Amino acid sequence: MVNIPKLKINFEYEKKKKEKPIKIPKAHTLNLDRVRSIVLLILIGLFIYFSYVLLLANATAHKNKTLQQTVSTLNQRINQENAGTTSYNPLVDQYMTQFLKVYYSPASDDSDTRTKELTQYLASNLTLPSTDKNTDLKLVSSTLNGIFTVDSVKTAQYSLTIEANKKQSQLTVNIPYEQDNEKLTVTGLPYVADSIDSIGHVGQARLTNTGKTLNSQQTTTKIAKFTKQFAQKYVSSSTKDMAFLMADPVGLNGAVDFVSLDDSTIKVAGTSKHPIVTATMTVKVHDSDITQVQTIRLYLKQQASTYFVTKFIQA
Repeated sequence: MVNIPKLKINFEYEKKKKEKPIKIPKAHTLNLDRVRSIVLLILIGLFIYFSYVLLLANATAHKNKTLQQTVSTLNQRINQENAGTTSYNPLVDQYMTQFLKVYYSPASDDSDTRTKELTQYLASNLTLPSTDKNTDLKLVSSTLNGIFTVDSVKTAQYSLTIEANKKQSQLTVNIPYEQDNEKLTVTGLPYVADSIDSIGHVGQARLTNTGKTLNSQQTTTKIAKFTKQFAQKYVSSSTKDMAFLMADPVGLNGAVDFVSLDDSTIKVAGTSKHPIVTATMTVKVHDSDITQVQTIRLYLKQQASTYFVTKFIQA
């Protein structure tokens, strides 16, 4: 027998894989010119920012300095205004009257009670001197002359009538004190002082200066007519009704009768659009011959064919 060799046939087909091309990443290269531009822009931005911050700081410092100067000036003006000015305060008068009764009416045989009562009025660190002997005194009367400031300290001045050994004497004293709302404290013992003389030329008349006179005859005639009408309405009308004529309405609501407004006293200044008129009017108490002459000043604003009162002052 003939041996026939066996043939093995492999029917599997191997697909040849396609070889993928290898991607080589691109190298990142720096553009020096671009980097320089970016750095330069950043530096310029920082320079502008810090310059702006510096300007703000300088402006704030200047503003603070200006505010400090303004506050200092205002404080100085307030102190100057307060220095020597008299006023009346019922609370201070009541407090001081009670204090003076205790201080100038000591009982020779009851010094402890007097000291205890005075402690309520005196500052905690203020003590009575040893030379303050308890003699038989009697405060007959006390009159408040005024309240003013001495070296920025509030001071009340009183005219006293004191009786000792059945003999009366007149005395003027100043009493330093401090006040916090309704609370008061005597900060210094009463001392003898000259009586206040409130007579003196220390200021100018309130409504004398009006500025440059308005020369337009037609305008001044129109303003004078409005002023007369306003004065009559002000006297007779209520505050609510005056709201049509005034920014800050006020009216006497017929509390008195309008008598006249003197043409010769009318003075017009300012401009035709914003005139300022000063005049003197006379009013009379109902059913009597009692008259009152008073000066008024109107700050006006032209509105169409009439005027509106932006500010109203009396004196």
